[in-house]
Amino acid sequence: EMCIRDRVSTQSTWGNYIPQGWTKFYEFSYGDFRAGVGVLETLLSEGQGDSIGWETLHGLMENAIYGGRIDNDYDLRVLKAYLEQFFNLEVFNGTQKLSGVVTIPNSKSVKDYLGLINKLSDSDTPTLFGLPINIDRAVQRYNTLQIVGSLKQLMAVSAEDIKFDKERWSQLLGPLTKIWKQLYKQLSDGGIPQIKQHHLAADDPVESFIYAEAYETFKMVEKIDESMEGLNKVIFGTGLLTNDVMQQAIDLLSGKVPIRWSNMWEGSENPSTWLKGFSKRANGLKKWLNKIKEGSLLKSEINLSEIFHPEIFLNAIRQVTARSLNSPIDNMKLAASFDKGKISGPFTLKVEGLLLQGCGFDMARLVEPSDNMPEFLSLPVCSLAWIPSEQQDPYPESIIGQFPIYFLSLIHISEPTRLLSISYAVFCLKKKK
Repeated sequence: EMCIRDRVSTQSTWGNYIPQGWTKFYEFSYGDFRAGVGVLETLLSEGQGDSIGWETLHGLMENAIYGGRIDNDYDLRVLKAYLEQFFNLEVFNGTQKLSGVVTIPNSKSVKDYLGLINKLSDSDTPTLFGLPINIDRAVQRYNTLQIVGSLKQLMAVSAEDIKFDKERWSQLLGPLTKIWKQLYKQLSDGGIPQIKQHHLAADDPVESFIYAEAYETFKMVEKIDESMEGLNKVIFGTGLLTNDVMQQAIDLLSGKVPIRWSNMWEGSENPSTWLKGFSKRANGLKKWLNKIKEGSLLKSEINLSEIFHPEIFLNAIRQVTARSLNSPIDNMKLAASFDKGKISGPFTLKVEGLLLQGCGFDMARLVEPSDNMPEFLSLPVCSLAWIPSEQQDPYPESIIGQFPIYFLSLIHISEPTRLLSISYAVFCLKKKK
């Protein structure tokens, strides 16, 4: 029986649906499967084949065998949901179908179970794992990324290419320096904002954060421009090949983002995509600075992907809200709704640019996706506000769901997904009844 459950659940997802359904790839192994079988056999023998300690089974699977490999709270929720769905008394007795598809034989004959296993389809069905029917779009995107990554490895430069050669470096690095020149021209159009010390010492936490974010960003802009200009001069024979220029060239020729850049922001691992993403956010910060000066930042719609540290921005909003309400900052909770009339707080954010993956949304509830539905759906403006913990939520707890927010690259939607550290954010979406 464990073989059937494991075939339908975790092990089978290795083939087509890893890492879909999880936030990352986990190396669930045959050893985990054998450990699970051992636990199940022990519990069956203790119950003399008629009963199982389900809580013990769930606990060992969740906290030791499979859960021991998982380091994300939301992935633990996924694992727990699988355990509750696959390992329960109703499925064990055959009164409830496994994944709504397979009925476990009410028999102690090995032949009955082997016969059922042999009838299982060789192709995985998304619904078996609780995945949306359009998940194949994500699978195709992921597989494409893997192929592109493999091709890049094949095209990786050799040790001979890394050695300085004017023509070779011009051929390999010239396009990247041109990309940066275009990006820098866009950034410097209208001038690079100058952040003064009194801006950084602003009493308002939101203003202080924006100015600090902008200060570090535009300082980094100048550093990148200086290093790219130095590299460009070396390529054209008008500059010296210093150790710094050589190290940066080695990183770029190897297809890596220089450490000096990634220390500022862990964006894409691809240098050109990293530069585009960095430039996008730097331009976004110029707009945020103008709105701060006009006093219109919190009055207009904002896109959290236009800044580098949206989690710190949300915490700054929490601080000003707590001050306004004369309440301890630890006593604040984040409320969210796509119906702005449901949110009442001294500082309400109107967040645009959010995407939804895995289901549809009809402004009232989550709905099952259709086979031809896009992988990502653009959501309407979401209202966010910090409210006191004792204040009533916009919706009753029984009809809301909690969902993590992920950070996707604006430049290329297929860039690696990175978890944003704002897991306390809650989308107040009504569950489908």
